[in-house]
Amino acid sequence: MFKKQIYIKKKRISPLLGGDLGVGLVVFLFLQFATNLSAQEVIYSGLDNPTSIYATQDHLFVVESGKHRILKLDHNGKLLETLGGLGSGDYQFDTPIDIDATNGLKIYISDYRNNRVQIFDRRFQYLSTIRAPQGQRSFRPTQLIVNDFGELFVYDESSKSIHRYDENGNFIDSYKVPSGLEVGKIGLREDQLALIDWKNNKVQFMSQNGLLGEEFPFQVAHIQLLDYMNLDNLSFELDVDSIIKGVNRDQ
Repeated sequence: MFKKQIYIKKKRISPLLGGDLGVGLVVFLFLQFATNLSAQEVIYSGLDNPTSIYATQDHLFVVESGKHRILKLDHNGKLLETLGGLGSGDYQFDTPIDIDATNGLKIYISDYRNNRVQIFDRRFQYLSTIRAPQGQRSFRPTQLIVNDFGELFVYDESSKSIHRYDENGNFIDSYKVPSGLEVGKIGLREDQLALIDWKNNKVQFMSQNGLLGEEFPFQVAHIQLLDYMNLDNLSFELDVDSIIKGVNRDQ
């Protein structure tokens, strides 16, 4: 007996298991046998509208949007530090949505209602802020991701565009996403962005220079996870009940 779940893997894209569409689809079927379900352990609960998680070698970062803050946990779920609270100043947030902690040296957080992306170091010390590209009045950053070169890609809900910044936060370029696409997550597949549209059940691939690639439909009967993160032999899951589970795949 096994349990089927649809997972989004953050940062890197895994292949579709058991399908005939080949490798590289962002949505994949993850089969968990009943014997493995016991290996799942709830490491943190009671979150208020969590929206994203990100794991590094030492820490697990959680965006708790309902409390306008970021949590830093160890891999066992022990709360080490919090960052934020409602406000518009440095170190404050108004509806944060996504986080990317790259290699743990820089932490990028989309601060939705403050119209910015805030950047911190691994000690939660403020570094800088990214705002709308010059000439653009509105900026509503939701999903973001950093590639291996340190370039930041941000989906701007207001302009329906992907904005690209260099490792120092300088604007590089911007390009529109296809009309009608509602970006719910961003992943990376080799040198391509994977834009996941949950509402329309499809994945649109796009080069990091904005050239459109393949589009794949998928079927989702029930989404049980809000976010999912692999790290070496550990997996972390953020489910719809605002619970974080950890799985040690060596056990």
